This record gives sequence, structure tokens and C-alpha cells, in this order.
Amino acid sequence: MSLTKFNLASLSVLTLLGTIVFAEHSMQVHANSKSNRPANVPAQLADNCWVESFSDDFNKLDLWDAQTNSGQWKTSYIWPRDAIINEELQYYVDEKEHGVSPFSINDGVLNITASKTPSSLKNQVNGAQYISGVLTTENGFSQKYGRFDALAQVPAGRGLWSAFWLLPSFDQWPQGVAILPEIDVMEHIGHEVNTFHTTLHTNQNGPLESHPYDHTFKYNITEDFHLYTVVWTPEYVNWYFDKRWVASHRTPKDFTRPVHFLLNLAVGGTWPGAPDANTKFPANYRIDYVKAFTDSDRC
Repeated sequence: MSLTKFNLASLSVLTLLGTIVFAEHSMQVHANSKSNRPANVPAQLADNCWVESFSDDFNKLDLWDAQTNSGQWKTSYIWPRDAIINEELQYYVDEKEHGVSPFSINDGVLNITASKTPSSLKNQVNGAQYISGVLTTENGFSQKYGRFDALAQVPAGRGLWSAFWLLPSFDQWPQGVAILPEIDVMEHIGHEVNTFHTTLHTNQNGPLESHPYDHTFKYNITEDFHLYTVVWTPEYVNWYFDKRWVASHRTPKDFTRPVHFLLNLAVGGTWPGAPDANTKFPANYRIDYVKAFTDSDRC
């Protein structure tokens, strides 16, 4: 989920984070890009080429507990909750802090739910119009190189922004670093029901460089679950949709650290725009499972 600038809620947050500038996320950044499949990159994923290193089938939601220093999923980014990115309209809530959970499990499927903010909660979320959820394995799991999967169904509706992405792991935001390298495995804008986006962001040459690839189909991808995958190697970042290759990009030089999973459902922002009268709330981003794999050396 390409990040732009923070809307900092207080001077204390500004002091904590320093000056942080992210990639401008716009339709111009996501203009159509072409990608040719390298000769040694398979057109179809073969499961026997991989050894599972992480799996969450969401029979329950294992949330991070700071008191016990245990759990798989955090409900916030590395920066404070009050820092709003991309001029988005939602606030990411946590049941322990806000008394409302944006997460539920139904038949082994995780729902991240975006809804209109209840009036009783407005003061706790800085007046945000919507509440939603984000989950990261920042403290629970990270891996350098390999295959990263999510079987998910994205919601339709203008202003809805579903994302499955990877960021390098740090104990805290690294001092003097303005932008982190990033792999967007899947981003979906709710009014583009036939299209999803993949992007690679790098700082290897100093200024931020974004490399987007757009994928449009003849059918509505919001009507069913699909497998969104990235395979990251020292040579290439390769994206797959339902195990079929869709794009590749050479691995940037600054992709050197293990990465963790991020899943979130944003509302509004500089890219999707605000919801309209036809956007249905509550909206659900549904994830059947998230997995990671290492190379089996059998292929």
C-alpha cells in the first residue's frame, strides 16, 4: 500500500517520526506498465517447488499482546494510530483500545470490516468518518526472499482500498530513513472491479522510484476469492494471480532486509477518492489464508 504523507495529529507525533515523505499515490503513478517475463521465471507456480514457512488459516485471530510479548498480528502500523496516511478517511481501531473490533472470523475466513464511525466513538478516533482495520506481522513473522501468498476476496465500492503488502522489519522506524522499500502484492480500488495493481517502491538511487503494474481481466474479480502472490528472489520480484505469472521487476539493491505481512482495508484517500452514495457499508475484505514459503531447491 504505497504511502504518501502523514496527517500528523500532534507535534509529539511529528517529533517522534521526524520528517517522513512517502510516494505520491495517484492514478498517474499507476499508469499501465508493461513487464516481460524473464526466461528463468516460471509462467505457473508449482507448489512442490516451495516449503511452507508460515501459515495462518484464520481458524482464530492470534493478536499481538505487548504485555506478554506474544501473538502473531498487530492492529497498527509501526507509526502511531493518529498518523493518517494518504489523506485517508478511516481510523484503524483495536477492540482493547476502542471497544469495537474491525475483525471477525467466519468459517475460517478473516473479515476486515470498514464501517461508518458510530457517534459514540467519534471522539476516540479524532472525528474520522470511518473505522476499519489493519493487521501486520511486524512483531510476529518476517522472512528474506521466498514466496508470499494471500487467498482473498476484495470488496467492491468507490472509496474502498484493499491491500496486501510487504515492508522490511525494524524494531522502530530507522533514524534518518524517510522511505522504506516496499512490495505491494495486491492493491484494489473498489470501483475498478476488473483490475488490481502491483507496485514495487525503491530508494536505491536516492529519490523514491515506483514501478507499477496493472492487471485487468474480463471478469469481476470482487465476486470471488483469488490467490495473490509475490515471489521475491535476489534477482527478481515476480507477481502471480491465481498462480499465473503477471509481472516481474529486477530486485532493487535496497531490498536487503526480511519483510513482514500487512493487510488493511482503507477508505478514501488520494488514490481511490471518497465513497459515494452507492458504496455499501459495512464493507468486508475477506482473507481465507496468508502463507509464506522458502525455495525447496527441487525445481
